[in-house]
Amino acid sequence: MTQAVHWWLAIGVMGIITFLLRALPLAAHRPLSRSRLAAALNRRLPLCVMVILLLASLKGTPASPSALVSELLALGCVALTYLRWRNPLLSVVAGVAALSGIKALLAALTG
Repeated sequence: MTQAVHWWLAIGVMGIITFLLRALPLAAHRPLSRSRLAAALNRRLPLCVMVILLLASLKGTPASPSALVSELLALGCVALTYLRWRNPLLSVVAGVAALSGIKALLAALTG
């Protein structure tokens, strides 16, 4: 076989594998949707991801007390938003917006 045939064969195999990996979630949706484990993960995973992100963001020492206060206020916004609407995406967007707004406000006040 020539090198061109090897290349086309490799591309074909990669295409088949890619197609199968993309089709797998669609094929596995029905059996997994009846699973107790999947239902439990669906309920608890968004909160676990947010806790991990929180711990990762608070790991570094803030440069100033105002940075810590702004992060804690944004965290409170995320927590309240999540407790009210139970929507992880909305909570993350609200937290990022709150953090940006608080930092901009602090920058405007301090000059």
